[in-house]
Amino acid sequence: MTGWSKGAEALLGWSQDEMLGKTLVAIFPPEGGAAVLLEAELADARSRGKGSGEGWRLQKGGGRIWAVGETTPILDDAKGLVGFVKVLRDRTEQRETEMALRERTRALEILHRAGANLAREDDLEKVVQLVTDAGVELTGAQFGAFFYNVINPSGESYMLYTLSGVPREAFSKFPMPRNTAVFAPTFLGEGIVRSADITQDSRYGKNEPRKGMPEGHPPVRSYLAVPVISRTGEVIGGLFFGHADIGAFDEASESGLAGLAGEAAVAIDNARLFDAAQRELQERRRAEEALKDLNTNLEHLVKQKTEELTRNAEALRQAQKMEAVGQLTGGVAHDFNNLLQIIVGNLDTLIWNLAAEAGRLRRAASQAMNGAKRAAALTLRLLAFARRQSLDPNRSTPTA
Repeated sequence: MTGWSKGAEALLGWSQDEMLGKTLVAIFPPEGGAAVLLEAELADARSRGKGSGEGWRLQKGGGRIWAVGETTPILDDAKGLVGFVKVLRDRTEQRETEMALRERTRALEILHRAGANLAREDDLEKVVQLVTDAGVELTGAQFGAFFYNVINPSGESYMLYTLSGVPREAFSKFPMPRNTAVFAPTFLGEGIVRSADITQDSRYGKNEPRKGMPEGHPPVRSYLAVPVISRTGEVIGGLFFGHADIGAFDEASESGLAGLAGEAAVAIDNARLFDAAQRELQERRRAEEALKDLNTNLEHLVKQKTEELTRNAEALRQAQKMEAVGQLTGGVAHDFNNLLQIIVGNLDTLIWNLAAEAGRLRRAASQAMNGAKRAAALTLRLLAFARRQSLDPNRSTPTA
C-alpha cells in the first residue's frame, strides 16, 4: 500500500504510518482465504477495469465490519498498469438488518411449518416430537428435549418424553431432572430461562451429589428452557435446549421458542382432548356392545321364562284336572264302598246261616263274597288315588 486515507483510518482503525508498505491482505479475515480473495479482486480489476468484493473485513483491535469494496486499476500515459485504487464502504448495519430479517423469516417459516404440521396431528407423542425437532431447528441448538411435568410426592420427578439432535440412549442412563434451582422455574411455569454459559450461572451446581451435569452427559454451556403451559394454566412440561458453545442463544432464539411453546401448548391440549374423545367413543362402543349383548341375552331369557311359565301353566291345569278327577273318584269310591259294606254284610250273614248240606249255595255265596272283596280292594285303590296316597305294592288282592 502506498496511500491510506483518513476515511480508511476512521473505518478500520489503523493509521497511514501503520499501513504504508503492507499488503491489503492484512484487512481480510485469515479463515476466509485472504490472499486468494485479494488476488481474485485484483485480477478482475486488471481484466475488466473494475474488481469488487464483499465480506467481513478486519479492524484494528480485532473488530470486524461487513464491507463492500471496489478496486480500480491505475494506468500511466502508455496505458500500463502502475497500481490500484481501493474504495471500501461500511455496510455492517445493512448486513445485520438483512441477516436479522433473514433469520426472522427463517424463524417464521419454521413456526408456520410446525404450526401446520401440529394442526394436522392428533397423536400426542408425534406432537411433542414435532415441537422438539422444530425447537432445535429454530434455536440452532445441538440437542433439545421435552420433559413432562410429572411430580412425585417429594416434588423431584420429571418424565423424559422426546429428544432431538441426539439418540435417546444419550439420556437413558441419566436420572430425570430434579427440582433444582435451574429446572424449577421451567417446571413451575415462571418463565423462560436463558444462560450464555450455564456452568457460570449462579443457580448451577448447587445440588448434591453431582453438583452439575453427570459424568458422560452431552456437553452443555448455552442453555435455553421454556415452560409449556396449557390453556387451563397447567404447566404441561418444559422444552430444554443445549449447545456446547457459549452464547449460542440470543433474544431471537428466546422469542421464537416462546412462540413455539404456545403452539405446543395448543397442540398438546388438542391431542389430549382427541385422546379423551377417542377413549369416550371406545367406552361408548363397549357400552353399546354390552347393551346389545344384554338385549340379546334378555330376549333369550324372556323366551326361556315364557316357555317355562307355559309349561308350568300346563302342568297346573293338568294338576287341577287330576285333582278334580281325584275328588270325583273319591266321592264315587265312598259311595261304592258303602254299597259294598251292605253286600259284604249280607253275604257274610248268608254264609254263616246256610246249612252244611247246602253246598251249592255255600259255594255261590263264597264266590259272591270274593267278588265283593275284590271290589272293596279296587275301592281302596280309588280312595288312595283320590287322597294322592301311594299304594301299598305288597297288599294282596283276594282271588277266587
